[in-house]
Amino acid sequence: MLTDLEKRRSVKALVFGVSQTGKSTFAFALALSRRKQVIVWDANEVFIGTVEKPVNNLDDLKDAIEHKEPVVVFDASYVADKPETFEAFAAVLESYDGHTLLIDESGDIQRASGPNHGLDRLLRRAGRRGNDVIETTHRPTDIATLNRQLTTDIFLFFMWNRKGLKAVADEFGENVAIAESELPADGYAYVYLDPHTGGFEVIDEPDSWFIDLEEPVSERRAFRAPAKVNRPVNIFEPMEA
Repeated sequence: MLTDLEKRRSVKALVFGVSQTGKSTFAFALALSRRKQVIVWDANEVFIGTVEKPVNNLDDLKDAIEHKEPVVVFDASYVADKPETFEAFAAVLESYDGHTLLIDESGDIQRASGPNHGLDRLLRRAGRRGNDVIETTHRPTDIATLNRQLTTDIFLFFMWNRKGLKAVADEFGENVAIAESELPADGYAYVYLDPHTGGFEVIDEPDSWFIDLEEPVSERRAFRAPAKVNRPVNIFEPMEA
């Protein structure tokens, strides 16, 4: 699946699931697979270990983007008003093309009935400008309806609670909700859904996207999709000279 997405000019993906099922790790691997500069809105200090130093203000964000840091992590864990701050964050990103934005806990910056206007602009212009937007959250109802309608790919990790599964059934169909509920409870498998066709499949190959979020990403490393193995592997390898 990652290999297929690499061929696209733009991806707008949603990654759903409960905590500790692998969705944030998967989302980061997906972002790296796009082979562009990765910019992370880190709501809960999940990704700060992937860089030598995260940024926490807009000036430093601009500097890191312009210095072509391979991964830029914006630490939003101490932001009080996340929707308002994200709009300012998005305004900075509008000046740059050719990047992949990962928004962790995207439900924090919007409501189901009200999109974040900064995110809305990024999503609508992503395809024309060669940008990607990848969002993680716990259930479809965390995401504004308009946001969901602009999505190109959906990844559903394990979910057990009735309210969450009902939201999945209402949004994507009863068969998708059943498939999600039958995923292994320890995580790492997911349902891939094509929102344009309604087609879906269960994918259980965590070895192909496992990554240590405590290991910094350097300019000398590049994403690869490893051959299938029976244990987790690091999905980075040295770049060719």
